[in-house]
Amino acid sequence: MSFRTQITLDGSWEFQIDPEQRQDIHQVDAWRTIRVPAPWQAQFDDLRHYSGAAWYRRSFHLEAAPGGAAILHFGAVDYHATVWVNGQKAGEHEGGYLPFEFDVAALLAAGRNDVAVYVVDPSDDRGRWPEYPFSEVPHGKQSWYGPIGGLWQSVWLELRPAQHIRDLRLTPDVAGSAIAVAATLHRAGAARLQVTVLDPQGQPIAEQTFDGVEGDIALTAAPVALWSPETPALYTVRAALLAGGETVDQVQATCGFRTIEARDGRIYLNGAPIYLRGALDQAYYPETIYTPPSVEFLEDQVRKAKALGLNCLRAHIKVEDPRYYDVADRLGILVWTEIPNWALLTPAASERAKQTFREMVARDWNHPSIFAWTLVNEDWGTDLVRNLEHRRWLAEFYDEAGQIDPTRLVVDNSACPPNFHVASDLEDYHHYRAIPDHAEEWDEWVADFAGRAGWAWAEDHAERRRADLPLIVSEFGNWGLPNPDQIQEKGQEPWWFETGHEWGDGIVYPHGMRQRFHFWGLDQVFGSLETFTAQHQRHMGRSLAYEIGSMRLHPRIGGYVITEFTDVHWECNGLLDMQRNVKQGLDEFVALNQDRAVVVRPRRWSGRPGESLPVEVQAFGVDGPGQEGTLLWHAGSAEGSLAAPGGVIQVHLPGGRPSGLLPIEVTWVDAQGRDLAVGHVEVAWTTPPSPQRRLHVVDDPALAESLAGLGYTMAPGAEGGDVLLVARQYTAEMQAAVQGGARLLLLAGAHSRNIWLPVGEVRPRAGTAWQGDWATSFSWLKKSGAFAHLPGDPLLEMEYAAIMPDAVLAGLPAWVMRTHCWAGLALGWVHKPVALLAQLAYGRGSVVISTFNLTPETLADNAVAEALLAGMVNL
Repeated sequence: MSFRTQITLDGSWEFQIDPEQRQDIHQVDAWRTIRVPAPWQAQFDDLRHYSGAAWYRRSFHLEAAPGGAAILHFGAVDYHATVWVNGQKAGEHEGGYLPFEFDVAALLAAGRNDVAVYVVDPSDDRGRWPEYPFSEVPHGKQSWYGPIGGLWQSVWLELRPAQHIRDLRLTPDVAGSAIAVAATLHRAGAARLQVTVLDPQGQPIAEQTFDGVEGDIALTAAPVALWSPETPALYTVRAALLAGGETVDQVQATCGFRTIEARDGRIYLNGAPIYLRGALDQAYYPETIYTPPSVEFLEDQVRKAKALGLNCLRAHIKVEDPRYYDVADRLGILVWTEIPNWALLTPAASERAKQTFREMVARDWNHPSIFAWTLVNEDWGTDLVRNLEHRRWLAEFYDEAGQIDPTRLVVDNSACPPNFHVASDLEDYHHYRAIPDHAEEWDEWVADFAGRAGWAWAEDHAERRRADLPLIVSEFGNWGLPNPDQIQEKGQEPWWFETGHEWGDGIVYPHGMRQRFHFWGLDQVFGSLETFTAQHQRHMGRSLAYEIGSMRLHPRIGGYVITEFTDVHWECNGLLDMQRNVKQGLDEFVALNQDRAVVVRPRRWSGRPGESLPVEVQAFGVDGPGQEGTLLWHAGSAEGSLAAPGGVIQVHLPGGRPSGLLPIEVTWVDAQGRDLAVGHVEVAWTTPPSPQRRLHVVDDPALAESLAGLGYTMAPGAEGGDVLLVARQYTAEMQAAVQGGARLLLLAGAHSRNIWLPVGEVRPRAGTAWQGDWATSFSWLKKSGAFAHLPGDPLLEMEYAAIMPDAVLAGLPAWVMRTHCWAGLALGWVHKPVALLAQLAYGRGSVVISTFNLTPETLADNAVAEALLAGMVNL
């Protein structure tokens, strides 16, 4: 028997903005049609960035006036909503992320009924919106990707009995094999609750009637089935409300038995340690922006997440649609969820943040997938570094949050430089570095963080820092640009291609990428844009694999969260693109992104044909090095084995070809020969071509000695048609020599004083967009002509790590970049291209300018560095 009738109010509504804030529905004279649920910014090109007021209205039909309660429910309306039914005010609500409802039975009639909603999505204009300016309300990434306004979650009317169950809170007790059931009633009164529990297969296993509306029900089938990502067992609880001996209402909800702890440097799920492998999920969707397109869409992306090896999604500063958590519960993935941030901490903002948290916990209490809450992200909305009161406020909020929900972990501030923690159940931190450019810096930072670095915690709250908190690298990542043809909407460029120009000095602005690609001559390097994006995505996968490998080499680190799960508009560090296509070239990453992992780390990334390279191989499980089993390795036709946890193997490079890439694959097997994990990398081999010129090093005696040791013929002076000058500084003397007919190889760097260059200027990367650690830079080498002996795709990988430039040659015109640039670097969506290696005619001579880090130290035992230098010499 059904005690409730639900009437969906999703679908077409009438809509119009009210930019003058007249607040009078009768003055609206031109209605538009809008779809609910979805924000208005997703549906009208002219309203993409509109913040302000708007009207919604629609009608619906009832056969008869309600005899009991009639609950008008809104899933979420951003930001302030005032609701009228049949011209009478039903109520109002503030807050953009959580549900609200009104009993409108007294306002309804048989036949046609009209509902109208006046929505305010405020800007930060305090003259217009003094009660709730944007900076003081939870808004999340709306400050990055644009405002979200309107009815963005579902709306329905539900006819219920006058006395009914409004909410059902379920708290499973693993140790006691019981569920604490607490019902909240609409219209409290004498009532009893009859509870039935169904097991994960849908079979009734317990039934009990409470004297009142809460109590504990013990399960007869023991032990209970535990919920985890591998076994997402859900129990269904049916609750019937009894009044006067009759059943007057009935609802049901699901829950899962699981425990969460943070201790001994690990997160423990159901008493066992896990290695957290998460991805940041900002939950922005194609076409609908904030609103999930469908349950099937959510299911598909969770299946893709699990196939990539993820066991967690960090729902980032957004309270998601309830269907998101339902899917996570059913399919099995952990969710770390967060309060949407505000910008300015005032008393009103503080209360809104705390109220949002209370309502999040109340709405989502029953979800076993949610294991952690974040209160603040990256100090957004607080000033922890400079403000003691803010630090105290956050520590107190952490304590309050733990009392509100003692069943989950609480993170105070998911930190990044220069901020920190004050009180937390996880010690997490964010760090971004471009690979291979800053691989060494990444490794140093990881080692520092693994040692529980002092910078991760506020000194004046050090007493609240536990020595066994799990260390989680909760943001890191690299860009992998999407193929523009695969992310089109309705056959054309997405609207958000015209956004992002205000960020990072314009480097994340997508529009015009194809034109820039051809204008700067990158088609001559990569062939097509499609080939380039495929290689760029593969580069992202290899970079992630390197970074994860570095973290696994430090077992004190208990997990990580990749930035990010999917691309979000112009931010393209997703494992999936905006349309949820899995990016290419993620094999190395997926192999490492598992409970068990094999890290394959060459101590040298290149050599000459026939040389032997030392390669470190280590097996790791959830809680540290793997102690059992065997590591079987293959490198070309060679193979070998060593006992877990591993050691150093010697890999011999092929001698039959002058250059190439050698795949190394290592499989960890158990005593029965079953595969436990696999890891793989590539190393390069190359033969530097014979030099065609004698060299005269002008200003670096150590480099001259090094080059002589590499077999170059050194000239005593600059005289002779076959002599190539090599210099660190471009001085007046060098300029005169080149004008007079000399050939010069200028090995410039961040500290070079090159003020008379024929064209352009040498600029340091550090502290500029060209540093490339956020909207990740990509560097390339044209592997033809004098550089045809260098193996691999044009994008530079780890074999170039030791010689990646700390400076760039900026200011070259496009015609020079297209015809005279052999290596270069660009940012984001192919912006700010610069040269790393260019050949320029000047006067009667010529100059080759390189910013690669070629020194006696980097040239030693580095075949790729030698081969790159030899190509420069032979230009």
